[in-house]
Amino acid sequence: MPQPKARELSQDEMNLLEEGLEEFDNGRYWHAHESWEDLWNSLKRRFAPPEEVLLVQGMIQTSALLLHYENKNHRGVTSQWEKLYPKLQDWGVAWGLDIATHLTAIETFAADVNLWSKDPRGHLFPRA
Repeated sequence: MPQPKARELSQDEMNLLEEGLEEFDNGRYWHAHESWEDLWNSLKRRFAPPEEVLLVQGMIQTSALLLHYENKNHRGVTSQWEKLYPKLQDWGVAWGLDIATHLTAIETFAADVNLWSKDPRGHLFPRA
């Protein structure tokens, strides 16, 4: 199956994406979640392709997963992983982001549940 290709974002949407990336890269996962939720809602309002809407939802869920990981919430991490994986698994690159590499990194946090040996603040969202 070919990888999906993301369409261009509006300037306002790009600003929300970048705002969320800055928050994410600074370990402020709740704030990244909020910025990306605004982006997600914008995409839904303009009837963007469903795979793009799900991509952003998956990104939001990676923020939630890392927040749960910081709080050592086993159920939260596991639940978010199960929801986000299908949304991101087919993506390579979108909007200048390396989604495939990001997903691989997030998987290491899901696999580390109950060990809690990783520092989520060391994970920056990989750029393509």
